[in-house]
Amino acid sequence: MIVKHLNKVIEIKKYHEGLAEQVAKMWNLSRDGWGGDTRVMTEDEVKKKEANSDNIELYLALDGDEVVGYCGLSEYKEDTGALYIPLLNVRPDYQGHKIGKKLVLQALEKTVELGWPRLDLYTWAGNTKAVPLYKKCGFFWEDRDDSTHLMNFIPQVLNTPLLKPIFERLDWYDASTRLIEVKPDGIKGNGFTFYEYSWQNGNTYARIQFERTSRGISLIETDDFILQMKLADHEVIHEEEREFEIKIVNKGTEPLSLKASGTGNDRIHYDFTTDIIVDHESTISAAFTVQKGEEPSVWRTHPSIDAKVWINGLECELKLGVFPINPAKIEASYSGNLCFLNKATSIDVEITNNLKEEAVFHLCFPVDQLVVLQNQNIEVSVPARGRKTVAMPLTVKQHGFYKPVLMITAKKEDGQELTFEQEITVAFKGPGERFGGESKDFWHIFNGQGQINVRKRDLLTTAAKNTKKQQPFAFLTPKLGKPYSLEFTKKKPTSVRWETNDSSIDLIITLESTEMDGLFLTQTYRLFGDGMLQTWAEAENTGSVVHPDVAFSQPVYHEMEEVYFPLDDQVVHFSGNRIMEFGDLDAKSITGNWYFSEGPSGPIGLAWAETSNAAPEGWQFMIEDQFGKMEPGAKALSGKITLSLGAIQHVDEFIAFAQQTPFKKKLETSSELNFHADQLVIQPDKEVSFTLKTFRNSYLDGSLTVENETQVISSDLEKTSFSLTLESEGLEAVSIIEADFNGNGTETAFREMLLSPSGLVSSDTFDGSFIVDNGIIRLKADPDFYPGVYSMNVNGQEWFDHSYPELTAKSWWNPWAGGMKTAPYGINTFSMLKESSTASVVELSDREGNKWTGLAINTEFKEHKQWKGVRYVQYYVMLPGIPVVASFAEVKDNGRKNLAHELWITDLFLGGDELTDLSISVHDRQPGHTYHAGSQEIPLRLDGDSFIGMDRTRDKLYFIPNNDSVLAEAYTNKEVLQLVSKHQGDFAKSAPLFLLFDERKLTGDLLKKLRRVQF
Repeated sequence: MIVKHLNKVIEIKKYHEGLAEQVAKMWNLSRDGWGGDTRVMTEDEVKKKEANSDNIELYLALDGDEVVGYCGLSEYKEDTGALYIPLLNVRPDYQGHKIGKKLVLQALEKTVELGWPRLDLYTWAGNTKAVPLYKKCGFFWEDRDDSTHLMNFIPQVLNTPLLKPIFERLDWYDASTRLIEVKPDGIKGNGFTFYEYSWQNGNTYARIQFERTSRGISLIETDDFILQMKLADHEVIHEEEREFEIKIVNKGTEPLSLKASGTGNDRIHYDFTTDIIVDHESTISAAFTVQKGEEPSVWRTHPSIDAKVWINGLECELKLGVFPINPAKIEASYSGNLCFLNKATSIDVEITNNLKEEAVFHLCFPVDQLVVLQNQNIEVSVPARGRKTVAMPLTVKQHGFYKPVLMITAKKEDGQELTFEQEITVAFKGPGERFGGESKDFWHIFNGQGQINVRKRDLLTTAAKNTKKQQPFAFLTPKLGKPYSLEFTKKKPTSVRWETNDSSIDLIITLESTEMDGLFLTQTYRLFGDGMLQTWAEAENTGSVVHPDVAFSQPVYHEMEEVYFPLDDQVVHFSGNRIMEFGDLDAKSITGNWYFSEGPSGPIGLAWAETSNAAPEGWQFMIEDQFGKMEPGAKALSGKITLSLGAIQHVDEFIAFAQQTPFKKKLETSSELNFHADQLVIQPDKEVSFTLKTFRNSYLDGSLTVENETQVISSDLEKTSFSLTLESEGLEAVSIIEADFNGNGTETAFREMLLSPSGLVSSDTFDGSFIVDNGIIRLKADPDFYPGVYSMNVNGQEWFDHSYPELTAKSWWNPWAGGMKTAPYGINTFSMLKESSTASVVELSDREGNKWTGLAINTEFKEHKQWKGVRYVQYYVMLPGIPVVASFAEVKDNGRKNLAHELWITDLFLGGDELTDLSISVHDRQPGHTYHAGSQEIPLRLDGDSFIGMDRTRDKLYFIPNNDSVLAEAYTNKEVLQLVSKHQGDFAKSAPLFLLFDERKLTGDLLKKLRRVQF
């Protein structure tokens, strides 16, 4: 198929892998047409996506070697009897030249060729450019709230024998007289919706109506006749006898031969046949009844009355869908999540009157072992087509799935009574109680607060700790391939069963593949009481055919907030302000088998087996297992997928779970758009390098300004990381660098910290004290007095409170030394003084090669019973001219003691000329909270923005605990001000904590950058 575009020839070709690079380019140049999406598509991603695709065909529009249009064609997953266009695109610079029309018509032509009756697609309501194109090509916009769904019945029109002679004279596209409007379509009446085509060309006229729910022809009008199937109402009460009619009007002068027959189906019973000659007009009537069964879904074709009709020997099929109903719809619910035994409570029973008149409904509840009913009967009057909700008082005696069958009588105003049965379902959940159940639309399992709901319609599976209908996470329909098929979205399982284990309950669903002969897939969902869910699948080849390459894919949907993902060997945090979707990730960047989300729904973590492959695919996340060749009788097991619904509260603990390793240290995370100095410490006369990196699957596109230097980063550069170098002249000892990135539709401000050393660190000893001085801070320690630093003087102002040279009693402590120390938690001052400690001046290099100088205090336990044999060193080190002290501990000899669960404590006592000169400022989510020391007893938890102020100096003391800290707090009373940091772990060398002095008000995010320093 060829179409002219300007002076070039546009060809429509089928996809092959040699075109993958050009397809990727097309998507990258089409972002503006998809809301300004900035995600990057690569050749490899296209190859993988199309290899896994269930497309029957993929048509591409080519301008020479360039792909400028895309149209997939696959089987429609939500319904029977239709093909589907999953994705249609024309590159923006080629739009307006009828390329989209040609692609759609190509897909339509293939649908006709394959004999399918219908072609469907989805779009969005605001797609005002494409909707007229779709309608001109034969699509109707279905009037629904949940989606913008379009259906095209032209294939059925062209493949109907009765209509073929007409369309030899009519061009269905050019002769159309249908009114095109950008709104939902449909002619409504008696609950039906009809879609109407009309054509006129010279002396030839045709009009055809399709009924929405049957997806079939209900009316045909030509120059020769009008043929129509009619029914009084779309809604039909179960087992109530009704009539339909087929009417024919002869518009010509010659008699028409009419034959018609229909024999019903599993749901609708009727049987008729007729053979007549029609001179002018005739009507055929027949009775039918609808048997009880499931309520039809708006997503699928409804039960219908079907009739084969022949006019003058040419066949057509007429259809009308029906919506089977009881006189009333009864639904029940329980307002709580957990219920409590032997407590008076109630369930809510909603009664919807399906009758066209007011009626009194009498509901009789049977006796059931789970509950004791206050009254077995409810009687309520409900207006025509109205609803009422009434409370049914009861007492729950046992936890479980309550599913009584109600005997219901509807009494009409004329005295007529209609009797029917209906089941209601309510889950009475309790702590530790495990059970399963089946409701009208779902299969369920429950364990404590947790529950799993598998939707019967398409096997969509939600897991939650509550009964809310909308959940942020779902397992979508599992798929077998390759290529992957969506057959299980339309297929009922061969079996569904429940199995209860010691601490969990299983829901086991077995599915039979028709596309891979003899292959059965069994999916297990295992729910634990703590909110942990595991799922896996087993494939078994029960047939005689060898399947050479079998794969299993489990798609996942998740509305993520505050999500953490392992990317490029870093833990990247995507903030909750800008929503992250799976399509924002580059599959090649994923370097872990987990992700973790925090938000209003609580912490949710997903982990998969390391042997499985996981990658984003649009808005889904696909977890894949390769089973390979499966001989007859072979079985294959997928890796387990684990979902934590609040069972694990923190991301670092979830990573340890996913990797099956003990949790040791808290994480340092990177932000999704990360700006950092390549070096924290800048040596004199060295250039300063900064890097901007995005972890989203999009190229940087905008301008980066660092101080007064601006660089433009064009998306044409195809960069996700960009570096900028500046001169280091004019840096302060502690410099705060301001930077801004304006691009990709966002403006982001960054602040980075730099340390610029100058001068020397001097050391001395005097009267037993070891002294180091970096020009700003002077530290003193005397190991014969106490194993810690007793003095810290900053710019001439003493900050430590101490009793040097004599121990004393103070407040709760006796003896008390003051100053600063790190020691094992629970060892008191008396015990520390019994041990041997020494001090020395040391020079250490951090991991970036910077030299730090300070004090080392070595303590060896020889007397303490639990710690005997352990030797550790406290370090207090500084850079020259920098108002920062780094402090950490190193275990030199563990004395064969297991330190894994020991707690270490660093504390320091602050003082000034007066204790009341000091104050503690905390952010506490409310600015302006300042607590004065020395006034009353106040325990405080320190947040990241906290600082200590002193009346006699403008300096502020920032106390930055190490990354392993489990607690940082302050305590003050009338005598002391103490700061405390605790950390736990089996370490040879702890991460450092920091004391920083600065006049400025600094944020916690900025201060944490000091943690880059590691020794």
